Amino acid sequence: MQIAIAKRSFLNDPHCGDQADYWQSGGKTILCIADGLGHGEHAERAALAALDYVAQHLSEPLPSLFAGCNTAIRHTRGVAMSIAVVDEGAGTLTYAGIGNTCAMVVGERTVRLPGNYGIVGGGYRRLSPETVPLTPGDLVVMYTDGIETYCDVSAYHDARRADVQQLAERILQDWCRETDDAAVLVFRKELA
Repeated sequence: MQIAIAKRSFLNDPHCGDQADYWQSGGKTILCIADGLGHGEHAERAALAALDYVAQHLSEPLPSLFAGCNTAIRHTRGVAMSIAVVDEGAGTLTYAGIGNTCAMVVGERTVRLPGNYGIVGGGYRRLSPETVPLTPGDLVVMYTDGIETYCDVSAYHDARRADVQQLAERILQDWCRETDDAAVLVFRKELA
């Protein structure tokens, strides 16, 4: 597996409210992206608090993980957040998101994974986890709303073979909005 993260703060602020991280636990890889509301130090604190909560509760199912994080970070501004759980053994990705983060699986075709309305730390009505197949060579691309919603990664003819760090940085450069923090996480399932 290969994983890369690229991010940029609004107006080169030393604090970036859009954060991402990943972990391996129990034979699975957990990918997470969090967008603290607003910009600057308080947005960064919210995003890092969400990532910290996820890191400490990796074995929980997605509904429990989101509900626990929602309670744990209520003292912050809150975040838009999405989590993808890659089960290499089963060849699946299970995804859930709250707020305006985005995810897609880029393979033979591109599958966009929707989230639900709300704010983690501020409340949401429902969570709709979705499981999709993940085959060797597929890319998982997760990003915050600092990236154009419908960025077209499949337009990069070499995307599935590209270095994932270079691809993450290219997406950030080509699709970043100038009016917001932005973060991109790219995961590639290795060829068998």
